[in-house]
Amino acid sequence: MLPYDAKYVKPMALVDDTVVPGCEFGCETLWLLPGDKSKNGYQMMKEHAVSHGTSIVFQAMNYDDITDLCAEVELWIGGEKYIINKAFGAYIPPDLKQGPMIIRNIQKQIFFMISYPVGLGVTKWRGGK
Repeated sequence: MLPYDAKYVKPMALVDDTVVPGCEFGCETLWLLPGDKSKNGYQMMKEHAVSHGTSIVFQAMNYDDITDLCAEVELWIGGEKYIINKAFGAYIPPDLKQGPMIIRNIQKQIFFMISYPVGLGVTKWRGGK
């Protein structure tokens, strides 16, 4: 994850092996808020690959239509670009390139979560196969 603008991103929880020594699973949850009107959007991650699986979730607080993300996420997985405007969860297998991930045009607050193995879990829980 890249550094974020505290005006538009509010951290909720971070759990990893520095918070809970010895844990093997970590996650970070954020509120993404409306307000950034730039066409470039907010880049949340650069292209990278990791040796373990990663899960991400985006869910808007749109009670009129819980499938509507009220934003646009540009997510690259394995070198392919996806433009997503519906609430979603994605699992990215180990060693597969992920990113960049850019979010644009947030209209309602969005819940974001990323989860992954940490500490000894990185070698124990590769995911995928």
